[in-house]
Amino acid sequence: MDEALKAVRQLHIAFVTTWFLFLLLFKFLPPPTGSPPAFLPTAMGMVCVSDVTLAFFWRSRYVSASIEILRAQPENASALARWRTGNILSFAMAETVTLFGFALRYLGAPWNVAGIFFAVGLALLLLWTPRAISSRS
Repeated sequence: MDEALKAVRQLHIAFVTTWFLFLLLFKFLPPPTGSPPAFLPTAMGMVCVSDVTLAFFWRSRYVSASIEILRAQPENASALARWRTGNILSFAMAETVTLFGFALRYLGAPWNVAGIFFAVGLALLLLWTPRAISSRS
């Protein structure tokens, strides 16, 4: 279990690092010209809301359910695999929100619009930091 937690934490660090790298890219990209169509931020926002909703669903289905099993049976390989899968899906879906913000900014949306996507992506990544599974006493 400790090795799996260490591996998932390293992956989490990689996802958080890429979040900062997306911001850094704007230092090297040419400034955006023009602006995206007016409907695009709203459409991307709606997609992100469904993405986050789906992420919470999968997280409860994979991570929360697996934690209960792993508390009772720490060596259960199936539950550990589901826990790992749930964490990776969560990280990927949080990063997706950030990527939508990146795309909007690249297309010319102002930072006060794209920044919301970046902030939500980072908040989800930090919220879903993998934690050690302690057995109940």
